Amino acid sequence: MKEGDGDASLVYFPDITITPNHHALARRFGLFDRFFVNAEVSSQGHIWSTAAYFTNYGEKIVPSGYGGKRADMDGEESDEPERGFLWTLAVREGITFRDYGEMVKGNPGWPVTQRDLGADVNPDYVPMDLVTQDQKRADVWITELQRYVRDGNMPQLEIMWLPMDHLAAGRPGKCTPRACMADNDLALGRIVQALSHSPYWKDTVIFVVEDDAQAGPDHTDSHRAPFYAISAYNRSGTVHRFINTTDVIAAIEDILGMGRLSKFDYFSRSLADIFASAPDLTPYGPIIPTQDLNEKNPQNTAAARLSENLDLSAPDRVDDQLYNRIL
Repeated sequence: MKEGDGDASLVYFPDITITPNHHALARRFGLFDRFFVNAEVSSQGHIWSTAAYFTNYGEKIVPSGYGGKRADMDGEESDEPERGFLWTLAVREGITFRDYGEMVKGNPGWPVTQRDLGADVNPDYVPMDLVTQDQKRADVWITELQRYVRDGNMPQLEIMWLPMDHLAAGRPGKCTPRACMADNDLALGRIVQALSHSPYWKDTVIFVVEDDAQAGPDHTDSHRAPFYAISAYNRSGTVHRFINTTDVIAAIEDILGMGRLSKFDYFSRSLADIFASAPDLTPYGPIIPTQDLNEKNPQNTAAARLSENLDLSAPDRVDDQLYNRIL
């Protein structure tokens, strides 16, 4: 989007036929053109995005694994945040919490385990894979929201991972990159629709972040990434102010009256100025992408042959440069 220092010639999906909801949400709730992630790669990013911290050892060592300099990633003993995660803090401070796919063990060989999550995980929400459409994940969340509305007990903090924007390269039979992204786009739009038609719309905010900008550097800065603040208190227009990952975590902590997890959220920049004083309770109506969500990659193409041996069973198991060339 040119209003946010965007350059459509440099992105994979500039066409709003694929991402109409991302475009519409940015136009209605604010286009943030100075959001920067704290992480360079995903193994850092999921920790930064949930703990406002990554260990000194991990900052120095983990990125080298993505550069092919090391055989594997380190286990959790090397990057475990001393004060835990947002949900750890929530439990300590009596804040109700629900997890939808974040740091939930998926396929065999999955590199992460459920850190302190316990019974707060929705068992029906499929964690990261490249088989399940994000529509099905949205269905699970919306069904549970309806129950929360009926019973009046929506958790105060929820964390959700919509993973299909990882795409599936050119693997035959998998969703095409366009279809994967359109699926992710519509799922986000449907989630906002459901919340905005519920009684919780008047006092809930959705923060949408990427955990990292790995292997897709922006023309402004390799840490710049999309960010959305979606609520009845957010307004249209381009927001030209610096925000990073730990500022968003601090905003969550401020809204819920929680303490801090690290010095990074402690010394954060307040996001109070991005919210209006009075709500606009107009609900959001999702836009159906014209892109076919069920479009599949064909057989016997150059992209199919290059994708044949890619390990798509879990995040961060492919050569980023090869993956980008396939796309």
